[in-house]
Amino acid sequence: MKYLKVIVIVGPTGVGKTETSIEIAQKLGGEIVSADSMQIYRGMDILTAKPSKEEMALVPHHMIDIADVFETFSAAKFAKEATKCIDDILQRGKLPVIVGGTGLYVDSLLGEYSFGKIKSDGKIREKYEKIALEKGNEYLHSLLKDIDPKSYETIHFNNVKRVIRALEIYEITGKSQTENNAEKKKTKPKYDSVKICLTRDRQKLYERIDMRVDQMLKNGLVNEVKLLYNGKKKLSETAYSAIGCKEIIYYLKGLATYDETVSILKRESRRYAKRQLTWFKKSENLTWFDMDKCTKEDILKFVQKEISQ
Repeated sequence: MKYLKVIVIVGPTGVGKTETSIEIAQKLGGEIVSADSMQIYRGMDILTAKPSKEEMALVPHHMIDIADVFETFSAAKFAKEATKCIDDILQRGKLPVIVGGTGLYVDSLLGEYSFGKIKSDGKIREKYEKIALEKGNEYLHSLLKDIDPKSYETIHFNNVKRVIRALEIYEITGKSQTENNAEKKKTKPKYDSVKICLTRDRQKLYERIDMRVDQMLKNGLVNEVKLLYNGKKKLSETAYSAIGCKEIIYYLKGLATYDETVSILKRESRRYAKRQLTWFKKSENLTWFDMDKCTKEDILKFVQKEISQ
């Protein structure tokens, strides 16, 4: 059959998106389009929990390993490139399966988030960059807590670029980024999409995340980050914000013990999962599947029914 819809599979880190999406793509003749802000980077395989070579050989994958770690990659740029992939997949009669945990990237791709409406102010940005340099990323991030709670919850403090943009928008408009986005006129979505979100019991999810961190370390995470850090060029701010990157670099510099680093990695990964869930809970038209109570077959049947309508 020639597909007219796209499937979107989102959820927190460690929930099981990769294996679920591959099974759906295999059964329905689909191709996967990654919507992960970090899997775009080459050389960050373990750090970003990319699908293995064996997994990627099962079905075609797109938007993985498309940028060098010193390149800054925005959600708007991602949407432009990923749209080309999806349009090509649809033209070939295949089913695009968009998979990822980066809510902003997913929303920008589907046309549910717009960019460039509020012009940047160099002086304001310079002021906040100086604050970050002098007082640290966490202090800068804390400035969002009262003026834009949603951005505070969903933006990691190491993603300085996005933190500064949220602060800048508030200073320019007198309204939070969240309020500005809510006031934007809804545009027609780019695609007719079937959107599902995978979840699990919170404690079981956290246990999976902890085990995954242990496995990443066994697989050579420290050496991978060491190679990135010792490269000829400085890591981009976007790549540096990947959870685990800064933490491992601190360890390599002797600023934290190995045990402290492992503990921090697990804590930050759990916090990231919480931020992801916060974002998706505010998303529209999502069908939720509890992976502790349903099977991949249940999800497949739901998808088959939806795309046939």
